[in-house]
Amino acid sequence: MANPKSVDASLWWDSFSLLLNDLENASLSDDLPPKLMKKLKENHSWFVDTVSRFKPPNQNSREALNSQQLKIGSRLLNIQPDLKEKALEISPYLCLDEVQSYILVERSVKNYNIALESVLQESLHLVLLQYYMERQCLLKCSRWILMHALSLRNGSKEAADILEEATKLISDGLDCKLINVLQHLLSSSHPDQMDVDLFTLWAEATLIEENLVLDILFLAYYESFCNCNGERWKQLCLFFKGILSGSYNVGKLAISTIALRSSYQAKVQLLLILMETLDLENLLQMVHDETPFRQVASLFSLTDVQEMDALVSSFNDFETKETGPLILTWAVFVCLISSLPEKEENNALMEIDHVGYVRQAFEAASLRYFLEILQSDLLNESDGPVAGYRSVLRTSISAFIASYEINVQLEDSTLNLILDILCKVYRGEESLCIPFWDKGSLIDAPLQCLLRKIENEFPFRTVELVRLLSSLSEGTWPAECVYNFLDHSVGISSLFEITNESLVDDISQIVETRAPLNVPGIEGLLIPRNTRGHILRLVGTNTALVRWEYEHSGVLVLLMRLAQELYVDSNGEVFLTLDLLSRMVSFNTAVCYALMEIGSSFHVQPTDVTGQSESSVWVVEIICTLVRKLSTNSSSAAVMALGVNILAKMLRCCPSHVAAAALKANIFHVVVNSGILKSGYNGSSSESWLLSGKLAKMVLIDCEQNDNNCPLTTAVLDFTIQLMETGFEDDTVFALIVFSLQYVLVNHEFWKYKVKHTRWTITLKVLELIKKGIMLTSHTGKLGKVIWEMLLSDSSIHNSLLHIVCTTSQALENLYVSRLIDPTEIDGLSKAISSVLDILLDMLSKLSKDMSSSLSIFLRSVLSLETKPISLVAAVVSLISYFRNPAIQIGAAKVFSMLLIISDFLPPNLFASSFGLDDKQITDLRHTVSHIVLELPAGNEDLLVAIVNLLAAAARYQPAFFVTVFATKENMDDQMSNTGGVERPSIEAPTESKRSSLMDAFQGYVETSDSLIMNNPRVLLNVLNFLKALWERGAQYTNILERLKSPEGFWKQLSNSISLVCGVDAPSDGLIDTEALNLAYRYQCQSAIMEIMAYDMFLQKKLVHVESQAKQAPESGGRVESLVSNEKSKSPILCHPNEVLSTWCQGSVLINLIKSLAYDYDNESYFHAKVASSLVTMHVIEKLAAGDPGSLSVSTLQKISIISNKLKSQPAFSELLAQYSQHGYSEGKELNNLILSDLYYHLQGELEGRKISAGPFKELSQYLLESKLLQGHHHKYDGDLFVIGKDVYLFDPQHVQAELGLELWDYSKWKTSKSIVERMLGHMMDANLMMLLRKSKLVALKAFVTLLTIYGNDSGESKTTISNISDELVITCINHICECFQATIESLASSTGASEDTFRFLAAHVELLLHLMSSARKSLTLSVFILVLKTSGSGIRVLSDFGPSITEVNQTLELLLMLLLWTVEFSCLNSGSGGLIDKDSVEDMAKISNVCLGLLPILCNCIATADQCTLSLTSVDLILRSFLTPSSWFPIIQNHLQLQYIILKLQDKNSLVSVPIIMKFFLTLARVRGGAEMLVNHGFISSLRFLFAGYMDGMPLYITSDKMEKPQRIWGLGLAVITAMVQSLGDSPLCRDILDDVIRYLFSEKANLISYYLSAPDFPSDDHDKKRPRGQRRDTSLTVLRETENTLLLMCVLARHWNSWVKVMKEVDSHLREQCIHLLAFISKGTQRLGELSSVTAPLLCPPVLKEEFDCCNMPSFINSKNGWFALSAIGCVSKLKFSAVSTTTGLIIKSQATESADHVSQTHFSDIVALQIYRITFLLLKFLCLQAEGAARRAEEVGYVDLSHFPELPMPDILHGLQDQAIKIVSELCEANKLKQVHKEVQSTCCLLLRIIEMALYLELCVVQICGVRPVLGRVEDFSKEVKKLIRTTEGHAFLKTSVKSFKQMISFIYPGLLQTEELL
Repeated sequence: MANPKSVDASLWWDSFSLLLNDLENASLSDDLPPKLMKKLKENHSWFVDTVSRFKPPNQNSREALNSQQLKIGSRLLNIQPDLKEKALEISPYLCLDEVQSYILVERSVKNYNIALESVLQESLHLVLLQYYMERQCLLKCSRWILMHALSLRNGSKEAADILEEATKLISDGLDCKLINVLQHLLSSSHPDQMDVDLFTLWAEATLIEENLVLDILFLAYYESFCNCNGERWKQLCLFFKGILSGSYNVGKLAISTIALRSSYQAKVQLLLILMETLDLENLLQMVHDETPFRQVASLFSLTDVQEMDALVSSFNDFETKETGPLILTWAVFVCLISSLPEKEENNALMEIDHVGYVRQAFEAASLRYFLEILQSDLLNESDGPVAGYRSVLRTSISAFIASYEINVQLEDSTLNLILDILCKVYRGEESLCIPFWDKGSLIDAPLQCLLRKIENEFPFRTVELVRLLSSLSEGTWPAECVYNFLDHSVGISSLFEITNESLVDDISQIVETRAPLNVPGIEGLLIPRNTRGHILRLVGTNTALVRWEYEHSGVLVLLMRLAQELYVDSNGEVFLTLDLLSRMVSFNTAVCYALMEIGSSFHVQPTDVTGQSESSVWVVEIICTLVRKLSTNSSSAAVMALGVNILAKMLRCCPSHVAAAALKANIFHVVVNSGILKSGYNGSSSESWLLSGKLAKMVLIDCEQNDNNCPLTTAVLDFTIQLMETGFEDDTVFALIVFSLQYVLVNHEFWKYKVKHTRWTITLKVLELIKKGIMLTSHTGKLGKVIWEMLLSDSSIHNSLLHIVCTTSQALENLYVSRLIDPTEIDGLSKAISSVLDILLDMLSKLSKDMSSSLSIFLRSVLSLETKPISLVAAVVSLISYFRNPAIQIGAAKVFSMLLIISDFLPPNLFASSFGLDDKQITDLRHTVSHIVLELPAGNEDLLVAIVNLLAAAARYQPAFFVTVFATKENMDDQMSNTGGVERPSIEAPTESKRSSLMDAFQGYVETSDSLIMNNPRVLLNVLNFLKALWERGAQYTNILERLKSPEGFWKQLSNSISLVCGVDAPSDGLIDTEALNLAYRYQCQSAIMEIMAYDMFLQKKLVHVESQAKQAPESGGRVESLVSNEKSKSPILCHPNEVLSTWCQGSVLINLIKSLAYDYDNESYFHAKVASSLVTMHVIEKLAAGDPGSLSVSTLQKISIISNKLKSQPAFSELLAQYSQHGYSEGKELNNLILSDLYYHLQGELEGRKISAGPFKELSQYLLESKLLQGHHHKYDGDLFVIGKDVYLFDPQHVQAELGLELWDYSKWKTSKSIVERMLGHMMDANLMMLLRKSKLVALKAFVTLLTIYGNDSGESKTTISNISDELVITCINHICECFQATIESLASSTGASEDTFRFLAAHVELLLHLMSSARKSLTLSVFILVLKTSGSGIRVLSDFGPSITEVNQTLELLLMLLLWTVEFSCLNSGSGGLIDKDSVEDMAKISNVCLGLLPILCNCIATADQCTLSLTSVDLILRSFLTPSSWFPIIQNHLQLQYIILKLQDKNSLVSVPIIMKFFLTLARVRGGAEMLVNHGFISSLRFLFAGYMDGMPLYITSDKMEKPQRIWGLGLAVITAMVQSLGDSPLCRDILDDVIRYLFSEKANLISYYLSAPDFPSDDHDKKRPRGQRRDTSLTVLRETENTLLLMCVLARHWNSWVKVMKEVDSHLREQCIHLLAFISKGTQRLGELSSVTAPLLCPPVLKEEFDCCNMPSFINSKNGWFALSAIGCVSKLKFSAVSTTTGLIIKSQATESADHVSQTHFSDIVALQIYRITFLLLKFLCLQAEGAARRAEEVGYVDLSHFPELPMPDILHGLQDQAIKIVSELCEANKLKQVHKEVQSTCCLLLRIIEMALYLELCVVQICGVRPVLGRVEDFSKEVKKLIRTTEGHAFLKTSVKSFKQMISFIYPGLLQTEELL
């Protein structure tokens, strides 16, 4: 691009509209913010030169536009050809420089949100309007600078900046330049070729600028900010004269309503400037101080005065009325300077006839023109210096009265006119009323004298006094002064007939009453006899108006007159009196209280009107009666408005009395037909209430006929709102609410208003009522529910609300363009839209928490796409772009966010992904959001947060909409386009690069997160929540996430924010609200960051999984793998969350984070808040007992009354009554009150740290603490979406204050009690802050645990364990967590209660401990386990006392039990395999044993709780088996265990999941004799039979339930328990008692199950062509094998009890033995063909089923044998994807399908376990048969012979030989393989087991040979001898086999005598 063309830098200007907005919003009582002051100084030259800085057309500027780029100072401006042509076309119309015209056109395109084509095609109207607005905003800025400076002129040094700026403006000649500008404007003419519309616009703009210039001039001269000399005054006066004469264009331009008003205003402004610059106030002071005239000459010389007089005298007052006030003021000016000393020296002054001027002014009706000015728009609707203008008029009247000593009678019209002027001047201007009541105010002294003269004739003349006082009561202090003036200083004047007797002194005009004198018009008011009075004036021959020396309260006199004018309808005095009362009570609450109490000082005689009543409602009853009896006309409507307003104010002061009196009087004529609050709202008001038409008629009359902006409607709405706030639940209240909503809200837009913007005043008031109603739904009972039902179901209300809000930003912009719309109306509409958006947000938020199955009428209305003119969705989307009003933007964004959230719960077909928005609306929304995120000024934080929340809501709940609207290419990569799809010109800053897309913007927030988290954590938190929403839906936003993560330091920057917060010590106390909120936001930022990291790690884990799946799927592998690799290749060197976590684990971040998130238990703040609340409750109860309800709401009174009654009905209270009566403590006081008082002081002591001792007072205080009267209001959430904020607060101090009416206590007798409540509120706020921090820290802690968990899982899968955390760091973390946990537990133990979050925090700490211990379990020492055991034990002990009713307690207890269980398990693993104790850890193991011993009673108690039973039992079982001896643990179990409860759980269908765990515990218990006896005595056998009968009749072999992850087999466990019981009981009688029953039940009733587990499968067929039936293809499982083992074990134990066994089993034992032999045969022959076939067929398939079994499949073999079943099981234990169904006929099963060759199948840990299990079964089978043989042998010895017919069946020798051979080969192999190394325990036990199998097989072989006579197999001896020789040789050197080998040799010697000697093996 070519070099830019440079032009004059002064041509550029920043838009003044934003600057003006800042100035208007700045407080007048404080100095301006530094940033604003900086802007003012930067634009100083513009404020001095004002509109003259807009230059005329210039040839150089025209030529400069031919360049492509302009340089204006430091700014670069890109020139667009189309805009340039438009600028050149507009320049002549505006008479404006071409470059400035171009800037103007560009801004018009941007500000009015229109496309360029629209500007080119339409008229010049918008651009001209923009230009004139810029000029006017510039002038208004100058005006506001002076207004701020004047307001702070007498302030402190803080105001120096703005004063300095204003002073510099004046010193730089602002007033001179303004006069030049004014002269130019007055003489200007319109540009050529203007049509009528443009000419009108130009004329109006010119006159408005004249008004603004005159405003600035007035401010410059007001209070002598700068001086106006004679020359300047004459110049201004000539302007004034020229305007009046028509020499200037002011009159000529008055061609429209606006222009006419501005023209009139200009005349008045100039007149007031001339009056002000005469400085009458200063002259009055000089007259008072007797200052010589020569000092006046410093401002106006004598020559100036003469010339000025000549100029004034030239005015013709008969031609123009505007000259009259100037002539009158000039007369006063001349009179005052003529009164100064040394005036005689100036004869010229004496020659001026000022009296003639006064006469001339009165002839011109100058006072009436004053009144006309006061009634004009200038002093009523202007935003200029209205108070200053009124002050000029006040000064003029006051100086006039002082100058001419006005002393006229009340009948004089002049005085009435002056009073009218004064009333208009003072009414509405507090700044003028305050100095009036100041005794030192010289300017008001003449007016104060006038007030005294009027007061002298009160109450004979009341109207004039009341009217003036009403005007003078503006403001808090003036209202108090007026009340005091009336109440203390007013005397009584009345007509009095003078007689000789009554006349005391004829000269001094003193009279005296000889008898009590009735005051006419005030019945009951008497002037006592002998009262003297002064005659004011005669009104007849013998009648005079007398001022009596009898002072009486003027307020009471007015009220008495009001009470006796009840039947006078049109009396103006009633209106004026009520107006005075209304203003006083509105401005000053103390006056309201005083007014209500005034009846107590005056006892009114009982009459039909007042009767006798409480003093506080006497005034209320007067007003209620007056209002009720009013007729239907305009004057009555005005009176009614005032009366209702007074009642509304009094209702706040004493809700209970006023509400009852007002509703009793039925002032609105409500007729209630039925109790709607009992029946509920049904959508029709006519059925539930009937409001007479009077109120509706009065409202309409007041609106259409009165001039005071519909005060009646406003008053009724205010009164209704106040009633709602009192909590008064009554059908009358509801009727008023229905009237307000269904009549006023629905119809008020159609009323005929005299002032249009009044409509919006009413709208806003009704909307305020709706907001109050929504708030009531959270705090009150039936009334709130009925209001909520009405709001949800009344379509007319919905239509009214939607009619207000369903508009567009363009429609609102068009209002500003229209000259027919008053700005006040636009402001009212904007506020109404904002208010409706708030209402919709509140309702939608409330609905989102309780979405019903069917859509409510309200939801159907707001979601309807048929709403006219546009739908709500389209409206809020459009309003988001309404940049004129950020409040509307924020409200619209929040409502749209809530609509997106709610739509997630609605049927998917209700909306399309675009929500009914067209392409343009979507585009506009996209660009608006981008503009706000990218370019929004830093000051508008709320709008930015609202928009970010909108993005988060869309991303989280409406991903399709989010992708459609926001996830576009331009927001991902390209530079953002401008709104409307038009490329807009932009100002480029060459030194600053701007971000171009949404993704860039959010990356920028991440880059600056270090700064944001410390300085503005709220913004960062909302940004992080949006990012978290994206990561939550990770799969749907993959591209967006990759784009966001693309910067190299993304994760590092986020993690730095976490470590930054961890490094800052959080203050423990003294936090203010803002600091606590920021700290909470920081914790939540930590949470969000860690959740984002966790989501990303999980997402990456899924991507890796997809990649692995892709490699297994050839058809899609290439595509998916390419996708994953592409994703990785985008950022090959980026830091990932795993690396961040790894860095944390290696450094100090981890421990710092744990320390910062540790829970600091502080229950004191919560407890103190509850005690303080109880203290206030008690204090209020005492107050109410004294009969003073104060300002408490009705609902609070009712609640306290209930609490009081319940408190007095407590047994402890009765006990105290008896004690006090017995000891005579009453001392004349009522005992109840005395007890209440003592209870109050006990609570006060508790709050101060003195605990209440146990007893009645403790019980009563505990009852109060649990009552939660002032604790039941939780804070309403008013924060950001997706952010933990004030909605988590425990208390709502603001609502409590409102319920108590605390702000009013300063004005009542409750003032001394306010400190008590303030202390309570302080404690509540402390508790709230603590809760906020606690919640925020909790979510951060949970996120941290989640992150560590996912990191651990992810690390485990990637083969890099989390062991990169050093052991020292893990131990440090565990120690710190345990320390914090124990401290919290100790505090809980001593506290009376705790919040739910306390338990949640404890649970999170336990989860963190679980994770840390799990990740480092192999490296932890026993001392760490001891610490964790103690920690978990103390936690379980304390939390168990809180009871099972608290959900959080149960969850924490379960986690603690899990932690304890894990700790015990890890302790077992770390102390040695099999629970053996390491010699070096004996002391630690002893400590663990002691700790576990102490845990047993606690765990026994937990077992009795259903939710904790399973974990507790498991822990107890593991402890008993691992660390304790039966002698130590059995007494504890015997004393503390509720065994019957556990046994009954076997019969509970809901406890099936616990059955296996219970059985395992019973197995441990049964191994101790005492435990076995306990089981027998508590009916275990019968419960087991019930369990087996209920779940095993159909032989499913397992139990199952919905709570179980997998079926549980219980047969084997049950048999194992019985086995242990029989073994423990031995030969005791108790054992004999159960044996027969057990044997009969199991082997008769459950014989099918015994047979199932002993059934041997058939071998697979050798013929591969012969197919086996499909039904025989079955698998077995390791679990089934173990249950077979348990079955055989029980058989062996029972068979030892030979007599019982034979007695029961004599008919079935043969079949049992046959099954055992068949099973032995299967095991023996299963390996015979191993290696014979090229493809081995597995005789037994036992694939893994459980997760643990699959894990074992991935582990190597631990036996490493290639023989026997160790080789076969490797073939049969191959993992399958699918398994066949479980057999119901046999336990050991086969499959005929050929498997892989043995050469290709590797042995695993699991295959070894299966093989060992088969050999255990073999061992038990042999043992059982040996026991049978031994029994038969004993029987043979007893009878002396062997009965072969009854001798038990025994296996054939070949079966036994097969078993022997297997065992010998395996033992030989293992011993040989482990000859030179230490033999593992598993191998040792396996060898011993196999040697026992050989020994028993030899024994049975001996039986077969010797008893059955079977000869040895041929060649067996030789083969056996070879194997035995090898076996014995290999076992040499293995000491662990010495005993087994010796026994084995002995058995060989029996069956093969001499073999050992022959082979030399002895």
